[in-house]
Amino acid sequence: MSMAALTLGVIKHFGRKNEAKVQNDDEVDSEILPSSISDDYQALIQDCFRALGLDGGQVRVMVRSVGLNPGGLEIYAAFIKVVHWDNRVVDLLGRLPTIEKKIDRRVRQSSMLRYSAFAGLWFRSPANATSAVATMH
Repeated sequence: MSMAALTLGVIKHFGRKNEAKVQNDDEVDSEILPSSISDDYQALIQDCFRALGLDGGQVRVMVRSVGLNPGGLEIYAAFIKVVHWDNRVVDLLGRLPTIEKKIDRRVRQSSMLRYSAFAGLWFRSPANATSAVATMH
């Protein structure tokens, strides 16, 4: 007996007059897509940076899969690129350990760790980072 036939039998048993259209088992999609998990990590981290006063014009966040952990969960890492150097970005780099702890706490409070693992933040400096930082001081 198929699931659709069973569902229709239950609907008739409870006296429902019109038969609801039952979704075929092939149409049900309950899989979590890796791209949606990376998008969720990215949105969470961008929200944290926005709360610190940084926007997409100063730092760019990209989250991607970097492998599998021993339990078989996909591991994601956030790659942060400084797009525009200013005083707020320099202050951010000075408070980096505190910021990483806050982001880690937000990740642990979310439900994403049930479906994946998080490798943390990785900062990528632009080619002209020394000249940009030198002009800031």
